[in-house]
Amino acid sequence: MQLNEPYLYYYLTFALIMLFFSLVFIPKRKIQKLFWFGMLWGSILDFIVEHIYVFFHLTKYQYMEPFNIGALPLWTVLAWTPAIMLFIYLFPQHKAAYLYWVYLTMWSTFITFVAVILNHLRLLIFINGGPWIWFVGGFIFLHLMSKYHQNLEASSKDS
Repeated sequence: MQLNEPYLYYYLTFALIMLFFSLVFIPKRKIQKLFWFGMLWGSILDFIVEHIYVFFHLTKYQYMEPFNIGALPLWTVLAWTPAIMLFIYLFPQHKAAYLYWVYLTMWSTFITFVAVILNHLRLLIFINGGPWIWFVGGFIFLHLMSKYHQNLEASSKDS
């Protein structure tokens, strides 16, 4: 197995940047509470969605050895845990509906930029489609995740 070291560092750098931002912005007492939610909705959901993209020949990763999980690089899957933790922690507490949709659009755009950067680094190849599939997928799943989190918060306040 030949390691493609520069590419390996790109994957690792992405994961470490996301971890850095979560450690800087999220208070220590909140990290434990948000970790499992981030792991479920970040890493596990990313794992499922990315495998769907690969199955339908929408995207393909390359240069991911030795840290790959089937068709996906381990470091990008793990990087979505702190990203989702940040998404939930920074979620706007205002009741204005427009703020909710602006926030979702901003994060979906961030997800699209990640796809574009990975594409420019030649780590991610768009076979059919383009970065827009990440925007649409991100928007749908961020919406579902935020509604689920709001329901969890409402039920924990009722108890």
